[in-house]
Amino acid sequence: MQRRDRGTVRGWAGVGAVVFVALLVACSGGSGGSETAPVLSATAEAGKQLAVNKGCASCHVFYGRDAAGPTWKGLYGSKVTLADDTVVVADEAYLTKSIKDPWSQKVKGYGTIMPRNKLTDAEVAQIVAYIKELNPAKG
Repeated sequence: MQRRDRGTVRGWAGVGAVVFVALLVACSGGSGGSETAPVLSATAEAGKQLAVNKGCASCHVFYGRDAAGPTWKGLYGSKVTLADDTVVVADEAYLTKSIKDPWSQKVKGYGTIMPRNKLTDAEVAQIVAYIKELNPAKG
C-alpha cells in the first residue's frame, strides 16, 4: 500500500512540475505567452535605453499598467484627457511637447512630478519612436 502511495505522490509531483514549467514559460513571454515584446527599430531601441538610463522607466512602465506616470504601452495614437478636460491624441507632436515640457500638458489624474529635462531633440525623437513602436497597430 505504501508503495502505491509513493507512486501516486511522485505522479502528482511530475504533473505539478509540468504545470509549473508551463506557467513559467507563459509568464515569461516565451512561446507559450499570449504577448511578445515588439521588435524595435534601432532608433526605438536607443529610445528604450535612454528611457531606462535617464530614469523615465521608474515612472512610466512599458508593459501596460499605470505607475507614477501613465503607461507607454498603447499610448501612441490613443486619446489622452488632460487636467483641463481637453482631449488630445498622443501623436508625435504631443509626445515631443510632453517630454520637452512636461508641465505644459498635464494628464488628468496625475500630478506633475516629471522633472524638466535636458534631453536633446534627437534623444526626444528616440524616446518618441520607442513609445510609438510599443503600439505598432497605430504607428
